[in-house]
Amino acid sequence: MNCLGGIDEAGLGPILGPMVVAGCALAGPEGADPWALLTDFVCRKKHEKGKVRVADSKKVHTGNHGLQRLEETALCFWTVLHGEMPTDLASWLEAMGTDLDRLARCPWYEGLELPLPLRADRAWLELHAELLARKMESIGVSMRTIAIRPVDVEEWNGLIAETDNKSRAHFRAYADVLARLLDAMPGKGHLVADRCGGRMHYSRDLKQLRPKAHVETVREETAVSTYRIGKGEDAMTVTFAEKGDDRSFPTALASCFAKYVRELMVHVMNDWFCEKVPGLQRTAGYFVDGHRFLQDLAPHMDALDLPTQRLVRVR
Repeated sequence: MNCLGGIDEAGLGPILGPMVVAGCALAGPEGADPWALLTDFVCRKKHEKGKVRVADSKKVHTGNHGLQRLEETALCFWTVLHGEMPTDLASWLEAMGTDLDRLARCPWYEGLELPLPLRADRAWLELHAELLARKMESIGVSMRTIAIRPVDVEEWNGLIAETDNKSRAHFRAYADVLARLLDAMPGKGHLVADRCGGRMHYSRDLKQLRPKAHVETVREETAVSTYRIGKGEDAMTVTFAEKGDDRSFPTALASCFAKYVRELMVHVMNDWFCEKVPGLQRTAGYFVDGHRFLQDLAPHMDALDLPTQRLVRVR
């Protein structure tokens, strides 16, 4: 294990709601598997009663209890790192460094004071986080950082205008989180990021991110691209891989954070629109249903006087 980091995103494909990039870093005994070390409190392949599941967020967020299980995972590990659980979405976003003034320009984010947890039991979460923290301390495992970067529609459209390229816009947000993880992982370690779409080459971006460091390309293949930042035994390995959240514990954990934060923000958006337009069907914001949602809203758009450039993505 030594020092492991992971990055993943949720919401790259939708036309409504934010894209969220998240990253997590842990330190612990060299060569150890976090899933094995934490098996008393954490499960992987399927949900187990009394445990939180760390896996690809699409697998965690399934069924009637999907949001609750996603929430348990995210809030439990956040509490392990920070010692307390967020009380509402607005204060949590602020703790992440989110620009709340930007979000305030979107009327559908008026309900960001959404109380947390939304579905899970707070008392159970606090107890589980305390027991997990004690276990981690006893075996020499620690959370180094959790970085979460929501990119709202207005910012996303601005990145597209600047780059004229969805992949480059995507990596801008990735780079912010990657830099924060690298700062929290000095010396030897391995960071696994889920691949940015079909992109294979990242060397130039890593050199821009760490201009004073030596960046070596280890391999660039269809499924995996690997680089080393720095020289000698203390060099950091950075891998961009397809299905990174299946390969790496912190990448899977990052996937859960990204998905959970996006789900909360879309939940707030849906609440606002459904209050304004009675009978409106909620949406997850993906292409087909997102357009259905916009079509259902069309007769009400003039009355609502919405800033559509902040609501709908250009790509």
